[in-house]
This record gives sequence, structure tokens and C-alpha cells, in this order.
Amino acid sequence: MAKKMFNELDELTKENIALALWMKEFKANKIPPNIKKHILSNKNSPEAFGQRMHSRIQYLLDNPDSFTPTYKKRYEKLLEHCDSLTSIQAYALNHLLGLDSSRDYQNIPEESNIEFPRDFAPQLGFQMGWHFFVGNCRDTRRKEYGILVSFHRYSLLPPEMAYSFGLTDWDNQIFEMQLAVSQSGEKHIQCRPFAIAGTTGLLNFSNNPFHYEAGNNRIISEKEDELFPLRVQAWGVNQGGEGDVEIEVDLGFTSNKDFILHGNEGCFPCCCGMGTLYYSATNLSLEPGSLLKLDGEEIILTQGKFWFDHQWGNGLEPLGNSKCKVVRAANVLTKASYSRGRDWFMAHFEGDREMALYAPHTDENMEYYHLTGSEPPENMIVTVKGQFIDVDMGISGIDGTLTVNKWIKSVKSPLPEHYFVTNTWYPNHWEFQFQDTVPADLRHFTMTPIVDNGQTGFNASGVQYSEGSVLLRNSEGKYLGKGFAESVYHADAIPNIFHLAGLPDNSQMRRLMEPPEPSILLKLKGLLYMAWPPNQRKLKKIQKKCLEQGSPADFNG
Repeated sequence: MAKKMFNELDELTKENIALALWMKEFKANKIPPNIKKHILSNKNSPEAFGQRMHSRIQYLLDNPDSFTPTYKKRYEKLLEHCDSLTSIQAYALNHLLGLDSSRDYQNIPEESNIEFPRDFAPQLGFQMGWHFFVGNCRDTRRKEYGILVSFHRYSLLPPEMAYSFGLTDWDNQIFEMQLAVSQSGEKHIQCRPFAIAGTTGLLNFSNNPFHYEAGNNRIISEKEDELFPLRVQAWGVNQGGEGDVEIEVDLGFTSNKDFILHGNEGCFPCCCGMGTLYYSATNLSLEPGSLLKLDGEEIILTQGKFWFDHQWGNGLEPLGNSKCKVVRAANVLTKASYSRGRDWFMAHFEGDREMALYAPHTDENMEYYHLTGSEPPENMIVTVKGQFIDVDMGISGIDGTLTVNKWIKSVKSPLPEHYFVTNTWYPNHWEFQFQDTVPADLRHFTMTPIVDNGQTGFNASGVQYSEGSVLLRNSEGKYLGKGFAESVYHADAIPNIFHLAGLPDNSQMRRLMEPPEPSILLKLKGLLYMAWPPNQRKLKKIQKKCLEQGSPADFNG
């Protein structure tokens, strides 16, 4: 009977459940009995996901945000596709909602309230968040590897709406894991991204000690009230090459420095209930004896340096509205910016020094994004900001110039039938220049990938990114260290999101996804609202506070 009911699940859902449980193929008799009960429950059914998504969109349609261009036509069209949804379809549909979709999640506090060990945990009342590990290591033959492991979660519904459907905070999550490996001089391999719903019963967490589990994938702390030392265990399959390649990691980490709080004491930013909270452990040592398995070969890792990020917040996927009415009113009077994405970098320099750097995408550089032509773009020059951490944990804000002077086209996919090859040009060599805000030997350096074939991958929602290991050298070619470089939203994500959401990719749907312009009446209302002096003073106060904590475009989202 159970096998028959499993057969009613769609193939992608079964494949994702199998991957979470470290199986290349879905086998009903291998599913633990307690997990079977959750998977076959009504709240994990396509009808339940459809009902919940229908209620979510209908609520937004019936209760629009003030001073916000209308999404009426878009939402009415999306409602036509909500009768029955898989968890992946519901996840992808969330990425197509408007600015008003960030409403009713837990507010970002006015001032940073990060507290340990409490905030080691996933913060489920916010729209999204992640625990993210990247770094470089060597095996016993001194061969170099770059490794990425990311535990990413997304709250499908605002908490109160989820509770009204009888869901717990964990039931309300979509979890996805990223696992990728770069091999120096060879290739970059991304495991097929998988996403599972909390209603499958496959997500578990405890915080003393920290234990985060998604199927058989785990992050496990070894001490109470401390995050480190910890182990990260993950598995996946690359399906986009000539043959399937299984990847497994069992990594142990110890921390050599205190956490750093990004932005203003962890606010990145905290502005009108929106933004993110964000901290990092910047100098993790890989414990000897950590393991990497590639296609059945067991590789013993002897040394390495890694970086850990935990970030959570609202209004990143999709972009969100300020929760301050006066800010929304002011926004309808200005030209809206809908640039998506960023380039983000971490660097481990010799001498136990680090940098975190970011360059948010801007309207001024739109000509460099979504490019698929036969010729690469010209050099792209942008402003880059970040933090420098010295050997004694002294932290200073820095800014400089980033030049992208080499590009590479993305021509691969870990699962081409669901994550389409984009043929998009991505940055593939970076040159940084700083003034006297950093030590003299680090004011001019480059980042070069350790592989030649690009390092692109996909989020389970359909968004493509590029991320992988890089070598750091000065202008004379002298080795300075290693790091990771990330580029997000260089490719058009709509074709994949439409496909995963079960929507047609046609001109009508494309038009509905374009950011709506404020009507003349809405602009007039905004003008009258902002003409009142108390509102002008309120806006200035908010703007000052937000600028102190970094602009909303500065998210590492």
C-alpha cells in the first residue's frame, strides 16, 4: 500500500528525498518508517501545498501594501496554477512574488540582537537564512581542492499563516543543500541541488549542542554552548557530466578567531524591519583526517582553511518592501532599482589575515549581466566594499576598486532537464585595488580560479550562481593566499524558475514578471503624503539610521 502511495509522488520529489537520504535512486523500502509517515501525510500532499500557496497569494491580493505598485494581474495569473503543487513548485512560485511578499515575517530588530549560543540556530521566523562553509584544502599528495557546503532554508509562509494551517516552524521550511568541489588543474563539480520540505520529517535541529540535520546531511558541534569544534557531513551526486560522480565530505573544523559581526554589530542592515543579521567565523582550521570521497576514491585531507557564514533575514528572495510606510511613500517618487545579485569574495591571506568583500549589482552595470553572446564582455570596473581582519582580530571597513578582466561562459548543468544550460558569461579573473586602509602588501592583488572550466552551479529554486576556489597573487605574481569568489544573478533565472514552478515561459508570463510601475494616482498620493513636514523629518531620521548600517543593496543574499 505504501509503495503504491509513494508512486503517486512526482519523480522530482522522490529524487530529492532519495538524495537527502544518500540514495542515488528512490527506494520505498529504504525509507525509515517514521519518515514514511510524514511523507505520506496530508500536509505533505500536493493538494496541501497548493491550498497553502493559494491562500498566501490570495491574502496578498486582498491586502496590498500601501504605496506599492499593484501586482493584481500577476497574482491573479499565479492563482490559476495553485490547485496542486509539489514542494518544489511552491518554492519556485515564492520567488515570483512581489515586494509585498516580505510582509508578516519576523521583523529584523532596530539594533543588532545577535546572541550566542542562541543564534547558532536557524532563525525560522525570518524569510530565509543559511549556514555556509567554503574553503581550500590539500590531500596527502599536496593536491589542492576547494569545497563548498551550504545548508539553506526558506520559510514558505509567514509564521502566523503557517500556524493557521497546523504547521510547525520546521514544517514550514524548504531546505536545500549545496555541495561542490573544485580540483586544482582539473574540473569543478557541483552535486545536483536538492530541496526537501519540512513536512517530510527529514529536518531536525537541536541547539545544545548544535545539531542541524537534513536527511543524512549534518552539521554537528562537539561542545555545549560552543559552535566549534564541529563536523560537516554531506553527500551528493553530480549528474551533468559523462557519468554520475558521487561526492561525500566528512570535515572537522576548529576555530582560531572570534566571530566577526558584519555591518553595524551584525546588522547588514537593520532598517524598518528589513535587512539581515550576519556573522562569520573567518579562520577555520580543517582537522587532519577529514575526508573527501570522489567517485569512490577516498581522499584524506591533511590541512586547510575555511570560512563560515550564518546570515538570515527578509526581502532577499524575492526583493522585499520596507515595513515603514514613509519609506514606501518616498520610493514611489523615485526611480526604482531592481538590480539583482552581487559578487562576493572571501580571502585567507598568509599571516592569518582575512578579507570579506562584496560588490552589489547596480543599474549602472546592467550591460554586464545576462550576457549570452559569442564574445565576452569588456572589462567591468566596480566599487567593492568589505572588512579586513588582522591577525589580532582587529576589524576595519575597507573600500576599493574591482576590475573583472576575464570572463568564462557557463555551458554546464548538474541536471540539464531541470536546470537549463544558460550560456551566460561569468567573471573569471578579478583584480582588486585599495588605498592605505589595508596593509601595503595587500593593496593590489588578483584572484584566479584553480580550475579552467568555470565554477557555476544552481540553487534548487533555479537561480544560477558561480562560486569556487581562487588563488591570491600580488601584481608581481607572488603568492598571497587562497579564497573563494562568488557571482549571483549574472544569468537570467526566469526560464528555470518558470519550469520548476510549472508555469509556461511565454510573453504574457514574462510581462507579468516585469516590475510594475507606480500609477499616476499612486505617485500623487505619495507626493501628498511626503509633503507633510513630520513625514519628511521621519524619513530623514530613517535614512540616517539605515546609512549607518549599510544600504539594503549590500546584502550577501
